[in-house]
Amino acid sequence: MMRSSAAADPAWKGTVIPVTAWRESAQEMIGGQCQYLSDAHPRIYLLFVIAFALAGYAGLLLFPWLVVTSGLGLYEQFVTSQYIGWSQVLFSLVVGAFSILASYRIYRFRPALPAGRVLDHDSAPALFRLVASQSRYFHSTGIDRIVLTGEFGLDILKTPSHVLPVWSTNTLMIGLPLMQCLSVSQFECALARRLGQFSKRYNRLENWLYQLRDIWPQYCDRTRKHEPGYQPVGWLFCFYAPLYKLVAAPAACLDELAADHYAMELFNDEKVLETITTQMVCNRYLDEKYWPVVRKYAASNQRILDKLHSGMAQVLRSGLQADSIHHWIVKTMSAEDRYDDAVPSLARRVDNIGFGKPRMGPLASESAASVYLGNPGNPGNPGSDPGFD
Repeated sequence: MMRSSAAADPAWKGTVIPVTAWRESAQEMIGGQCQYLSDAHPRIYLLFVIAFALAGYAGLLLFPWLVVTSGLGLYEQFVTSQYIGWSQVLFSLVVGAFSILASYRIYRFRPALPAGRVLDHDSAPALFRLVASQSRYFHSTGIDRIVLTGEFGLDILKTPSHVLPVWSTNTLMIGLPLMQCLSVSQFECALARRLGQFSKRYNRLENWLYQLRDIWPQYCDRTRKHEPGYQPVGWLFCFYAPLYKLVAAPAACLDELAADHYAMELFNDEKVLETITTQMVCNRYLDEKYWPVVRKYAASNQRILDKLHSGMAQVLRSGLQADSIHHWIVKTMSAEDRYDDAVPSLARRVDNIGFGKPRMGPLASESAASVYLGNPGNPGNPGSDPGFD
């Protein structure tokens, strides 16, 4: 958007709002149409998302294809054509030179591995044994590294190790807030859910579409935009990746629902229900009660970020007492699916595993974090706060 002298006029300050509103309206319209298509015509929707996913591969192969096309154009001009069109020759040379440079940048590009506290076997041996045991059961893709993050989540992030996202490094991303919310058995259930999901025994197509939601944004690397030749690729994926995440959200929801069934292979139905409910209720509680307070105090005292997670478990246990759990369960159950969210609503997930209502008890006095992140040889002794910022 062009900036003019109007940007300095206070009367024009409100012009940013309609642009933002227009963008959100367009996203909501696209997301709503994709959700409708997924519900009304699921096969047509999947074909559409597959075609849209393949467009990302086509974007990576665009410049190598232009190299071949410009080379064929030069061959035609100098070998097969009776008359040389020098304007066509110049155009082919410019396109070919730029495409060669862009293709070289794409070939050399390797996304950075996810940031966080990388755990080694000596610091969390029980956690590594758990991951290995469940991976063997599900015949899941091997986990190359385990990273502890400050986000509330548990996911497997694939980082392409070559030009095309075919071979990858698999990083198990474990959020410390999640581990502080769940008991040991609940965390093991949540981990089984994720490892089973990525084993792709009966959700191969949906999981491939699910993975690409986190893979395509890695090609939108702003730190490499200063490299001559990579700018068009970065711009392309900075536009394409958010749009793909929006279009593929209903397919990602199907994959998340399939993940709940994987957890039921290792744990009884009641434990899966309890894990799902506890995870989603705690996430909502932190979003509405904990993080706003942290952001408020961090604005005036940045040192609070150094011990961001040290008191989280205590806050959760005091806030989610027996008399208040029901309120938060009802509040979480009333939330509807968002058009841009890959995680289905609690009501939909509860119904998906065959229950009529959620179930959650008081938080365990000993969280999974205090066991699996404790000092080696003394699982009950919680480790130090990693101080995420």
